[in-house]
Amino acid sequence: MSARYYEFGPFRVDTLNHVLLRHGKAVSLKPKVFDTLLVLVQNRERVLDKDELLSRLWPDTIVEESNLTQNVYLLRKALGEEPEADADEYIETMPKRGYRFVASVLEVGDPGTDVFVEEYSRSHLVIEHQDGIALPPRVAANAEQAIQEKALRAGDREKRASWWKWRAVVLAVSIMGLGLAIALSYVWNKSKSTATGRGAPVRSIAVLPFKPLGSDSGDEQLGFGLADTLITRLSTLQQIKVRPTSSVRKFASPNQDTMAAGRELKVEAVLESSLQRVGDRIRVTLRLLSTSDGSILWADQINERVDDVFAVQDRVSEKVAQALLPQLTGEEKKLLAKRYTQNGEAFRFYMNGRYHWSQVNAEGWKRAVEYFNQAITKDPNYALAYTGLADCYTSIVADALLPKAEAIPKATQAAMRALELDHTLAEAHVSLGRIKAYYDWDWSSAEVEFKRAIELDPNSAIAHQEYGGYLAAVGRSDQGIAESIRGRELDPLSALANFSVIWTLMSARRYDEAIEQSQQVVETFPQAHYWTGLGYIGKGQYGKAIAEFEKRLSISSDNMVTKPHLGYAYAMAGRRDQAENILTELKVLKQPQVSPYMIAMIYVSLDQKDQAFVWLETAYQEHSRSLWGLKVNPAWDDLRADPRFGNLLHRIKLD
Repeated sequence: MSARYYEFGPFRVDTLNHVLLRHGKAVSLKPKVFDTLLVLVQNRERVLDKDELLSRLWPDTIVEESNLTQNVYLLRKALGEEPEADADEYIETMPKRGYRFVASVLEVGDPGTDVFVEEYSRSHLVIEHQDGIALPPRVAANAEQAIQEKALRAGDREKRASWWKWRAVVLAVSIMGLGLAIALSYVWNKSKSTATGRGAPVRSIAVLPFKPLGSDSGDEQLGFGLADTLITRLSTLQQIKVRPTSSVRKFASPNQDTMAAGRELKVEAVLESSLQRVGDRIRVTLRLLSTSDGSILWADQINERVDDVFAVQDRVSEKVAQALLPQLTGEEKKLLAKRYTQNGEAFRFYMNGRYHWSQVNAEGWKRAVEYFNQAITKDPNYALAYTGLADCYTSIVADALLPKAEAIPKATQAAMRALELDHTLAEAHVSLGRIKAYYDWDWSSAEVEFKRAIELDPNSAIAHQEYGGYLAAVGRSDQGIAESIRGRELDPLSALANFSVIWTLMSARRYDEAIEQSQQVVETFPQAHYWTGLGYIGKGQYGKAIAEFEKRLSISSDNMVTKPHLGYAYAMAGRRDQAENILTELKVLKQPQVSPYMIAMIYVSLDQKDQAFVWLETAYQEHSRSLWGLKVNPAWDDLRADPRFGNLLHRIKLD
């Protein structure tokens, strides 16, 4: 049987009332933080793996490891542990495993109900729920009255000792029972208004594209646009992690398994919605489902005029946010209701633009550019439309489908205009950061933009991903790994987010970890064969690298990123003829299908350094984005001692 109290140092853990006392005074802890402490104390001197802790603390919920890390951080802060201390006084971190409680602990039994009253008097005991709910005033007053009566009884103890002692016990027990009943009633009533109805607010959610129930061809774009708008608005609420549009777009199929989508996206809840035209009105049905058991946490329906798309999006946003967070602040309500345009046609063009941009192909990006420009024509002050344009132009350039001389100025102009209209747009800061880093080589200004984006939206996956890649490029690999991991936690189904983690690991020469990470996701992302091959190149295992690159090319034979690396691996493995064949094939292709950077890499593997520098110079003149990896990519190790290489690093400001 577990002890009533656990004591260590100046602390006492009261397991019955779920409170931590320090020198008799209550320490404010959220319930999950207290639960973390209790599990650690009860399993002291034993290492608790992270997986075991997650299953104990959140038995019926899928949560990210960062929740556990945050709980331990808050617990250490409450216990007074200093982050810079050489030794852990209470909680020891076991790298890559978990945690262990190391302080000496004394178990104490239940000393009686009078002690509860006395401790209440000293510590002003509170019963906390998820947000920290104080004991109702009426119960507190009863407890204080009991304390006063106890003092009076002490003065008359000699005359009526036995009678008063019995009454004190009954009174204390009654107060405890009444207080607990009222507190639980209060918590229950409050929890009924939350999304879960169980007192545990949803902390991560995926908004799936709204499914059209009619045959109207425009409803698919409308459904995607409504989901994108809702995601944008909910992302302003920092208490909730919302998966980005880029992650949920793959779940647009009418036959999509909602629960499978939620598990794959690693969220606590999924919002599935449908829309149906009925005459001149549109009906939107909303259901919030628990990922753990498929139960309906909340459901509602709205009916608005078909031609009033603003009313539709406003009502949807209002209802969903109210279900998730019943107690919104005035500022949160303002952000949630924010419209970036009052022009209905401009908004429809913008939604169509986002729909086509999400297709992630050349034709989709070109169509998206057309729609974003039409939105701007209807409303020249539409900041989000300019951000969409900037995204399109940088995506087109990254895929080598439009000359940089044409695309980059347009992307820069669009991003700058978006920020002129609304400097709080995190997406626009990310776009500008990309341009400054990869095309202008203005690394310090790029960092300012990436950090500003994260400051504005800490839950922006793309901001953390891009900042992680930036940090790796400038040689700050450890920081880059941390940022990239954070980006992947926020967007686990993004190929870019996963590659960002793998690339930052390789920039730190942690090849085994990079290979392991790649192999874990190869079933989801076939391009992970290419990522694995890069890791094997770093390890000098060229035969294994060749096998991975060939697997990738068997899936996508015209891949102009994998093929140069295969040529490099062939040469390093001594298969020069095959390497030269690939080199010849790539050189006859029209630019910009193949970056000169890639051709230079094959020349390095063939030990033709002069030719390698000729092609690197061409890459420099073209401002090839690939040059961002020059400082850390192991493929260039044989050139690093050459003064020409140092000169090139200097010119792109990476020295």
